[in-house]
Amino acid sequence: MSVEALFSLAGKTALVVGAGKVPHAIAALYRDAGAAVTHHAQPDLVVDEASVGALFSGLENLDILVNGAVRAGPWPIEQLTMDEWDRVHAVNVRGAFLLMREALTMMRAHKRGGRMINISTIGSAHPVLNGNFAYGSSRAGTNALTRQFAMEFAGENILSNAILVGAIPSDPFPEGCPMPPIGPGVRPERFPRGYGVPEDVAPTALLLASEGGRYINGQMIVIDGGFQIA
Repeated sequence: MSVEALFSLAGKTALVVGAGKVPHAIAALYRDAGAAVTHHAQPDLVVDEASVGALFSGLENLDILVNGAVRAGPWPIEQLTMDEWDRVHAVNVRGAFLLMREALTMMRAHKRGGRMINISTIGSAHPVLNGNFAYGSSRAGTNALTRQFAMEFAGENILSNAILVGAIPSDPFPEGCPMPPIGPGVRPERFPRGYGVPEDVAPTALLLASEGGRYINGQMIVIDGGFQIA
């Protein structure tokens, strides 16, 4: 196959959810690759079934879902309230499930298959920032959902993968976060390639959405510039 045939998204419809710089970079690259892209940058909406349904209501078909909705931020355990714990898990786990379930319904309806891509974090695999109790555990839940969908629906050509992002400063911590991030994840000597940028993530999202990624399923793909090996 030609390079263009492998990586073009012409004729595809993509929904990208998330307010951060990584979802914006992915949406821009998808447009360049020929996809019709709808980008919703209101992550708090994904915790409600009716609101999630409204995100999909204007789409006739859906081929690609990118879930970049996130609530993050380190908290010292003494100041982590259960309300904040619940908000983080609502966006990152409940929201991921609602988006994927709705996408599944649309992808099944047109019977062309589809791709689901969750933007996760290396902190879901091992801790890298102090105080990341809620965020790390919630993203581990996102990863589990990714694998479950991948196993159950691959036979319908609906593939699910996650991108575990690290070493890429992209999004601010929530307003009111009581401390700056500390821990191995902010030590420059741990980054063989230095810090990355959101545009370093987008090409992997393109691969996963394209014909070139047709045999990639159920994977947690790390993009961290070598942080974990250092």
